[in-house]
Amino acid sequence: MNKYPTKRKILNHKPEIKEFSLLTLQTWKKECLKGWNKNSKNDKLFKLKFLIKTMNDANNGELLEIKNGKRYCYDTKNKIIYQNIENPSIISALHELAHHLLGPDELKTCAWSIHHFIFAFPKQYKNLKWKKHLLVKK
Repeated sequence: MNKYPTKRKILNHKPEIKEFSLLTLQTWKKECLKGWNKNSKNDKLFKLKFLIKTMNDANNGELLEIKNGKRYCYDTKNKIIYQNIENPSIISALHELAHHLLGPDELKTCAWSIHHFIFAFPKQYKNLKWKKHLLVKK
């Protein structure tokens, strides 16, 4: 059995989202997204680290650490989110934060992160395509 949900299940699942969480994401977007494509990878990683920390605070999450790595993943035992140093990604950062906040359930984490992304980045969402449970560039 595939542990990853389908696009239909993700979009039909309405996660519990705090209004303050959406406001935090909008504020981050206004302050940190300017010149995103011209930013260095290090600048993007720094801004994503700030996003994760502020979104975690907005959602009353437990303390966590954010480190650079070779891929995005969440270390449940040590409460560490690893960021992919080669491919800084807003949606991946939101997804790993969702694991920190909500646990291992892929439907809950995919729905939470994708609904946040669609809310804050509707134009960018339209420029992505679904590849199983992931959103990727066309």
